[in-house]
Amino acid sequence: MNRQEYAAHNRAKYIDWAGAVADSPLTIVERLEFAVVSAHTPMRAAVAGWRAARMCIHMEDVAEALYQAGVLAPYNKAAYIDRLREEQPVPTWPYRSYRREVKLPGLGFCKLSFGCCLVDPLGSDVVCLDTHILQVLWERRPTAAEVRRVYTNLFQYETFERVLVREAEEVGLPYFPYQWAVWDWKRAKYDHRPVSNHSFLWANPSDIQLPLFSSLD
Repeated sequence: MNRQEYAAHNRAKYIDWAGAVADSPLTIVERLEFAVVSAHTPMRAAVAGWRAARMCIHMEDVAEALYQAGVLAPYNKAAYIDRLREEQPVPTWPYRSYRREVKLPGLGFCKLSFGCCLVDPLGSDVVCLDTHILQVLWERRPTAAEVRRVYTNLFQYETFERVLVREAEEVGLPYFPYQWAVWDWKRAKYDHRPVSNHSFLWANPSDIQLPLFSSLD
């Protein structure tokens, strides 16, 4: 089963999971904070650090919480989070234009795209090309230099992004749920990791009764 077949077969599941993220009472800044924390950090550490940092007010305490969780560059990320909390940014659609025009603390093209997807999971017109997705598109593991070139050149980023956008449209999925499905497909197929519903992004996941959104066309 290729990635498009997997996404099509599991369409309802990813629509519901993205819908649950959209319906979460998490604030816009809290969602952007997770995009910051997750950069270059294993998922388990990112989730633990983000959860702990949300309980902290002062930048020094945020940094310590991230450090204790094993988050990469905890002091830099604490400073970025502090600025996000101060500035209270609100990404706006079309997110592709927003990404071209706005620079948020600690969020390059890739992670700003992820933040926009978390803010608007069913309506985002951008996708997060993390290293898993780039590996899928290149059909090999990219070098650090290759990843850096994509992440620092918006033309290159949008060129690769269009591939995923086209595939999502062929499958009939919103862009972020399709990207999520491809991310899970790659990690399950090649890394032998289970799929993840990202329920940590739902304030009270046990209170959410699925399906919520997959029956809505």
